[in-house]
Amino acid sequence: MAEAESKRHTWGTVPEGRSERDFMKHIRSVSLIVLVVAAALSSAALAQGRLKVAVVGPFSGFESFIGPDTLKGVQLASDLINQAGGVLGKTIEVSTGDTTGDAIDAVPALQKVVNVNGVNGIIGPSSVTLQAALPFIKNLNIVDIMVGGTTAIDNNALPNLFRTTPSDSLMGVAMAYYAKSKGYTKAAVVFGTNASAQTLKAPVVDTFKKAGGTIVADVGISPNQSSYRSEILKIYAAHPDVVFFQLDPGTGGTYFKEVSQLEGASVPYVGTDVTASADFIKAVGAQTADAMIVSVEGSSTGGSGATTFDNAYQKKFGGKPVELANYGYDAMNVMALAWQKAGATSGKSVFQAMHDVASAPGTACTSFAECSSLLKAGKDINYEGASGPVDFNAYGNVTAGFEAVKVDTQGNAKVLMAISAKDLEPYMK
Repeated sequence: MAEAESKRHTWGTVPEGRSERDFMKHIRSVSLIVLVVAAALSSAALAQGRLKVAVVGPFSGFESFIGPDTLKGVQLASDLINQAGGVLGKTIEVSTGDTTGDAIDAVPALQKVVNVNGVNGIIGPSSVTLQAALPFIKNLNIVDIMVGGTTAIDNNALPNLFRTTPSDSLMGVAMAYYAKSKGYTKAAVVFGTNASAQTLKAPVVDTFKKAGGTIVADVGISPNQSSYRSEILKIYAAHPDVVFFQLDPGTGGTYFKEVSQLEGASVPYVGTDVTASADFIKAVGAQTADAMIVSVEGSSTGGSGATTFDNAYQKKFGGKPVELANYGYDAMNVMALAWQKAGATSGKSVFQAMHDVASAPGTACTSFAECSSLLKAGKDINYEGASGPVDFNAYGNVTAGFEAVKVDTQGNAKVLMAISAKDLEPYMK
């Protein structure tokens, strides 16, 4: 999943007056100090009969839907876990940390939940702030399940870092696959200038070219400008028959307003899970979305646990699940099951258990209650999630199927095409 730039700094910017080297040394030093404090606070939480989990991500600023949407899934899972008797005889307590979608704020947000709250596990941060947070995460002895598709951790070497969201490497391939299936041969690529959006661009371009397509224009879009007239004219002058894109909601609202005025709905746009979000659809308008945009996102049918998740979500929150909630739900469940299998909340045994509880050849199970009962009976398990299988590879990543969806004029999403992981295999070699 790709995130947009923050409102105050470009991705990875260091504070004024400090070199990047000094800034990263400072982060590493603070991380080592926090590690000691975190261990003490984590032990205190265990002694008090609570296991603490923090959702860390943007709750304000750009991509501010990521934090709240992920949180809903985590809250739902924690409620069901507590109803089932908790983990290791303890209940789960959920807190939050706001990164504001800004790399500069990521480490302070993590410091707060670790140093002040004494958490036993972290869900987050998002792609746009992950790079700045990695030195801190590296020194933690607890599980961190990040939220987002950044390709920066496709070959992740940290044993405590995982994600339940598919990599943008896969999403980019799925976007190009959909476009080629529709017969498009000439594409423009229009992505935000933030690093996370730019990493998504590469797999789209590479796959489209591999499938015989041509890139006729490549235009970067700086967020939050008052007009994109010159960029739009450049794109349409290249005469693409499809446009691949990723923009944050605010930027997208301005961009598509001008596209409608200058060019109308003459060229289809293929976007990502972000462009399928309620915030993005609200920003560009359902009429525009219906006329121009198809978004590729993780499969809404999910895995074997989707029905359980959907019913529980409806009961707790009402309505259809929001984007990312199923990934947060799966992250919380897998983390809790790993704790139970390992009999601990930190250390190498937990990191290994993250792989063990979510992979074959264990008995398939789709809820914490069901999986927990099997573990207590001495059985090996294979948690099948709401978002799909959560089989972590050696790098802590998952594979997934996708769907191409379109929102109608009433704001209702309709699936146009299902894209399986098997469909994408020929383009991943």
